[in-house]
Amino acid sequence: MKRIILDPNNLNRNRTLAAFEKVNKDLLVKIRADRTYKMPPNYINWQILSGIAAIALSTCEPDYAKIDVSAFIHSYRTALWFAQDAPIYCLTKELIGAFDRTDALHKPGILAGWQPSLPTFMLAIPKGLIFTPDGGEIDYLTVSCSDCEHPEWNRGKWRHVEIEPFNLKHHLYFQICTVDSNETVWTSGTAIGDNGVLIYDETSSIGKSIMSPADKEFVQRIRNLVINALLALEFSPSLLTDVTETEAKTKSKGFAIERTSSNTRYPRWFGKNYQSQSVLSTGKGTHLSPCTHWRRGHWRVLESCEGKRWRDTKRLWIEPVLVNP
Repeated sequence: MKRIILDPNNLNRNRTLAAFEKVNKDLLVKIRADRTYKMPPNYINWQILSGIAAIALSTCEPDYAKIDVSAFIHSYRTALWFAQDAPIYCLTKELIGAFDRTDALHKPGILAGWQPSLPTFMLAIPKGLIFTPDGGEIDYLTVSCSDCEHPEWNRGKWRHVEIEPFNLKHHLYFQICTVDSNETVWTSGTAIGDNGVLIYDETSSIGKSIMSPADKEFVQRIRNLVINALLALEFSPSLLTDVTETEAKTKSKGFAIERTSSNTRYPRWFGKNYQSQSVLSTGKGTHLSPCTHWRRGHWRVLESCEGKRWRDTKRLWIEPVLVNP
């Protein structure tokens, strides 16, 4: 993931969004008239997210790549998410914890034969859960999937804004983008090689800041989180449930009545009813029972992808387990 501070003199994303709204009020009015997301409490709200989408739509033209590549990539991917009317998934704290304890980055062939169902989607992160090494908070991740056989995945249009695809170096690729609360852009791309090998160069940088060891460790966590999410979306559909109108209801001010219109959207829960597993060791043999510890989770590839479609293969999530709680 590459990083650059958008404005070193203003380390508050909310202030930047407020300033943008004064200048581009008409664009925001159109965006909010087009759709409104009702988000559950403790997740990024549509007021902020629509502002981020507005900035992305305003800066997704290739000319902006000459100013800063990483900022352009974030705008390009986030604008695509909005233009394609792609979904939002609200990850729960419990599922994020389980994914953190599931190693997907080092599983051989983990994405062999990968054929994603969704070109792009957004993962909403609970507030106060994921922070960068610089103390910025992450409250969303835009995830985009690219396939040379599907150039339409990287093309979109919304009103007068046209988003054109660019040349891809790799046949299969996924990219992660976000802007944290300190206005730092984070983007990371991973290609999928033969036999599902993950191709990622930790030494390269497309931003204006040098990646520290702590930054690289943070990036690994985010990449691992997204790979687990990609697999779970395909092979663990039971983790997905609808966010109800009641769950997304916010407190009204005064006597105002919150109304639901035809352009209202709701995200989906990702892991709402998930609960961590725990077991007691049997204590067999002469050795003492181990102290409380987590047994890492992993993905088991049950069948080879050779000659088979991605969805005809089996990937089973062996969940992390707390031993001797």
